Amino acid sequence: MKPPALKTKDKILATSLRLFNERGERNVSTNHIAAELGISPGNLYYHFRNKHEIVYQLFLGYQGEVQGFMALPQGRAVTFQDKVRYLEAILNSMWDYRFLHRDLQHLLQDDEQLRLAYRQFSSRTVEAGRRILQGMADSGVLVATREQIDALILNIWVLVISWSSFLQSVAVQSDEPSVTRERLKRAIYQIICMEEPFVCEAVRAHLPALKKQYLGDASSDPLSLFPFLGDAQVRNG
Repeated sequence: MKPPALKTKDKILATSLRLFNERGERNVSTNHIAAELGISPGNLYYHFRNKHEIVYQLFLGYQGEVQGFMALPQGRAVTFQDKVRYLEAILNSMWDYRFLHRDLQHLLQDDEQLRLAYRQFSSRTVEAGRRILQGMADSGVLVATREQIDALILNIWVLVISWSSFLQSVAVQSDEPSVTRERLKRAIYQIICMEEPFVCEAVRAHLPALKKQYLGDASSDPLSLFPFLGDAQVRNG
């Protein structure tokens, strides 16, 4: 059987998400979305009064995805395998909704409804992340104090929400593609490196392979992210 056809409202959201991710939200108008779908602007406005409403609904989808995986396992301790699944889920959400991270500041400035919802989402997500890290400490995966866990989850949160924007700023300076999945994977590598000093000895043995999974063949040298600066340093010796 064929899967049921998407409703027009769902098609608008799916197309908007793709265009926002590809071009940046500021470069996509409701007319662009309607033209891509082959519908009239009036048909689009029947479902969404403006672009803010589309962005807000996409944010709710992102929020639901994140809340779906940011939870402790039920009835058992947190394991290293759980941590690997958390990392992969973080990467998928960053990729699926990359425009939200890349354009976050101006999206929040332009929409009070989104700003209030994002504030609640941020606090809930950071608290959920702290519970997960504490669960890892309770099960022995991490060896960290409460203060260290507080600092670690905040650093992870800042990295996750700012990495796409960082990649965009590098791309603008170097005329390279903006945000690719391979470049996003570096953020997960950075998270692993932040957690590495706190993992137990048994888990530490698995980290080289895990870091390789997200770094690939790229260099760990931070200047490799700025090839024009790296080249200049090589030339200047």
